[in-house]
Amino acid sequence: MELRVFGLLLLTLFISMPVDARQKDLQAMIDAAQDGAVIDIPTGIYEGPIAITRPLTLRGVGDVEIVSSGEDPAIRIEKTVGVTVENLKVKAQEKAVVASDITDLILKDLSIENVHAGIHIQRAVEVDVANVIVSGNNQHYSKKGNGIAVYESSEVRVNNSKIQNVQDGLYIEKVQRIEIENNVVMNSRYGTHFMYTKNALATKNEYRDNVTGFMIMMTENLRIDDNVIARQSDLNGYGLLLYDVQNTQLFNNDIQSNRTGVALQKSKGIAIEENTFQMNQTAIEVTNADKGSIVQKNTFTGNILTARSDSKAIALSQNFYDDYVGLDVDEDGIGDTPYVAFSSFGQWMVCQPVYQYFIESPSVVLLTSLDQQINKLEQSVLVDQEPVLRVSVPKKQASGINAFQLISGLMLLVVSLLLWRRGMK
Repeated sequence: MELRVFGLLLLTLFISMPVDARQKDLQAMIDAAQDGAVIDIPTGIYEGPIAITRPLTLRGVGDVEIVSSGEDPAIRIEKTVGVTVENLKVKAQEKAVVASDITDLILKDLSIENVHAGIHIQRAVEVDVANVIVSGNNQHYSKKGNGIAVYESSEVRVNNSKIQNVQDGLYIEKVQRIEIENNVVMNSRYGTHFMYTKNALATKNEYRDNVTGFMIMMTENLRIDDNVIARQSDLNGYGLLLYDVQNTQLFNNDIQSNRTGVALQKSKGIAIEENTFQMNQTAIEVTNADKGSIVQKNTFTGNILTARSDSKAIALSQNFYDDYVGLDVDEDGIGDTPYVAFSSFGQWMVCQPVYQYFIESPSVVLLTSLDQQINKLEQSVLVDQEPVLRVSVPKKQASGINAFQLISGLMLLVVSLLLWRRGMK
């Protein structure tokens, strides 16, 4: 019995001593490494904070976790060139990773859980953040930090990351040339928040169940395309809100089930093209915008209000509207009468959502038709002179569907003939 107890004691010491040693020696390993070294960290839990101030690669091999319980970040990177941190789990009371004054930084395959803030980068050049998971705490937005925040930096890429339960999923301030691609942001205040930024691209991202998908302020030369922006349905929720923004293109986005799809405030040079607006309370809202912006070749279906504006500040052109009541006598695909983006019943429904139960009643259809005729000349009403009557189908898709139907029909015909001949015998 005593021998068994002694053996268990030895086994416990054998397992625990290397872990304790690794916890204490991780910073020493970093400090002792030569420039450009690759430090492979074996499976274990390591105590932070740690600091990296020289070029090196810090790589977890197996299940590696760095934990910091104080107010310092778990990993601090500063004043160096060429650092890679990859394949780690990071837990911290405040910030998980802080990087300052660095060129050529790679952060990838990181899992950051239950933190006040995830990754904070400032004064950096050539930054790649990829395959990062950030999950914040369950407190109110005002008591949370951002998932990934970048300040005063340039040549930044953030891709294939998932962020949830934070204040702003991606906070971008005073950044030149940034690409945000294939990320998912959920259950946060703002999905992506741009401030004072130039030359940015946001593509193929998903923003769901946030207060606002994109909050864009004092930013220029921005392209937002191929994103899914859905269910920002809070009382003050927006799919995209652009304030004092210049020369920006929204292209081919799926904007659905938001309280307001796109809001333009004090912005100019905005092109909203080939997007799908579906089941938003208000698809487009314009306040104090210039006349150089355009909304064209979009599809509007199932929205309570298509567009409202304080003036004729933007141009509507060749959009499809499911509530257009005009005709196309010459069959050129363009309505013979203009589309007037006004619905008095829709305005009431935004204030009293219960009114939606009457949306297809004869009286509401008549009221909408009267709105189309009466409000054309009002200064605040937006008019599309060339509304499209049908949504175009790509040629490849259309030919594929027809071929399938043809083959299916021939097969059905052959089977029917065989069954008929068998019945005749």
